Amino acid sequence: MNLRKVMAGTLVATMVVGSSMTVFSADGDPTNSATGTGTSFNHVDKNVIDVTLPTEADVKGVFNYYVDPERVIQDAGSLADGTTTVTANNEGVYFLIPAASDGGTASYASSSKAVSFKGKNSVDVDVSVAATVTAGDAEKDITLVADEDALNAATTPALLMTLKVGSDSKAITKDGATAKATVAGAPDNFEVKGGNGDSNNEFKYVVKASPDESKWGTTTVQLSGKTNNKEIPAGPNAMTTPSIGLTWTIAKHETAPTYTDETAYGHWAGGSLWIAKDSSTGFTSNSVTVEVSGDGTNYTALAAGKYSVNDDNWVSTTWENITEALGGEPSGNVFIRVTDGTKRYTFENK
Repeated sequence: MNLRKVMAGTLVATMVVGSSMTVFSADGDPTNSATGTGTSFNHVDKNVIDVTLPTEADVKGVFNYYVDPERVIQDAGSLADGTTTVTANNEGVYFLIPAASDGGTASYASSSKAVSFKGKNSVDVDVSVAATVTAGDAEKDITLVADEDALNAATTPALLMTLKVGSDSKAITKDGATAKATVAGAPDNFEVKGGNGDSNNEFKYVVKASPDESKWGTTTVQLSGKTNNKEIPAGPNAMTTPSIGLTWTIAKHETAPTYTDETAYGHWAGGSLWIAKDSSTGFTSNSVTVEVSGDGTNYTALAAGKYSVNDDNWVSTTWENITEALGGEPSGNVFIRVTDGTKRYTFENK
């Protein structure tokens, strides 16, 4: 019995001592705190647009051409110097094809050498090439035609010159032409890496140390020519040829929106043409675009001040604004197209 009392007393004493224990910091202050600092990183731009463009050396003389309506090159088997041998072709146009860098000889063909654009891009990139025409002599230049039918129908020397970019081919007329191709991106050839070991704390999107070369995209630009077989007018410099300038631009490929085409309702009132979805319903939005066309294919946008949208989202414009955009009085029907979101509503004014 006495032993139990002693043990109980010992336990009580231990509990009292344990419950009254206080711990102090080294400086005697019973409180403390901590702070966590944050670190942010720079934006990593993964839109790499990197296309190696042709150099001046790559294109020197490549797009110069001889045009031979009378097929005298075919008859002589050479150029006018009598020493430059040329293999004749049926098209009557000759571009110099330089000798390969690893040997061989130069030659002539109706299509120029295809000049390359080489991509090292992570996103799809459009290569657009614009051809501009400068007359040698506006009154004496060989006529540039738009297609084979026009070439065959011409009664005087004519030239069908085609601009080809990738698989996109456009005939070059006196107004020029533009063709475009897309160089596919190769995101698998890129990776995100930290900076250069400095204190900038930056991530970068860079080409891998060993990229898959087969994934880089390419495209080319090329000119091809064809002339009819017609007699050149007599006399020195009786026929001249135009110069063709090529300008290329590179831009990120943007997917064109997909539109649904609908027929619009329209009527004239008070000297204005009023257009809507139907006879009682205006357009969904007042933020629309308005275009006009004389053939229903090639449209010209009306400037913002040349049309209006009322509170019911009906669009109105005048005949004066329409003919101004068309460049004069049309000879036939006129098409007015209103784009409202992803729908295009066309009214044909007969």
